[in-house]
Amino acid sequence: MRERRDRVLERGQESRREANESVSKRARRLLLTGGIASGKTFVSDYLAAKGAMIIDTDQISRQMTQSDNAAGRAALAEIRETFGEALFTEAGELDRAKMRELIFNDKEAKQRLERILHGRIRSAVDERIAQSDHAPYIVVVVPVIDQNSPYLQICDEVLVVEVPYQLQLQRLMARDNIDRDLAEKIINAQISRLDRRKLGNHIIINENNHFVRRQLDKLHQHYITSVEES
Repeated sequence: MRERRDRVLERGQESRREANESVSKRARRLLLTGGIASGKTFVSDYLAAKGAMIIDTDQISRQMTQSDNAAGRAALAEIRETFGEALFTEAGELDRAKMRELIFNDKEAKQRLERILHGRIRSAVDERIAQSDHAPYIVVVVPVIDQNSPYLQICDEVLVVEVPYQLQLQRLMARDNIDRDLAEKIINAQISRLDRRKLGNHIIINENNHFVRRQLDKLHQHYITSVEES
């Protein structure tokens, strides 16, 4: 009886060792998030230039709503069935401006769109992570998260990029060519700055590019060192 129990304990210890070795061998994963127009692209581009693998859920979402690929056509068909032709151009493409305005004025419509896209996006992220054998580390860019985000479960740490509100507002209006009212609605519809910061292991205030680069250099070195020590 005791010998059998010892064998069970040994098997359990071996399984835990194998699991720990598997985690230590895989590329570490950094979740990059921040409010809209906070500078996430600047951060991800900088880390990409240093060799990080970037998985951008915004880019995946855009691909999922284009008709030049099978996954996009399937998602567009479901969007058309759910919302009708009013959200599509004469050429049959998704009218992103109309869709954006709808989801920021209609919470239920936003939830319906998320049900269509989120599972598809997560599957694409998992596929890309599985192909990351040679990456020193992975940066998963997720614009909108909360404490229940599934991406928190697959990433090791969270980097939050913040920007002062007025600067964020100006950037968003200029970037998307929208008025102040819509820009404020978009910003206010996102998770609060306080709640977002609570999720972060690292926080960068994006006011000065030189300062941001210095902070990213330190973070990059932290991840490279983690890889070398594992």
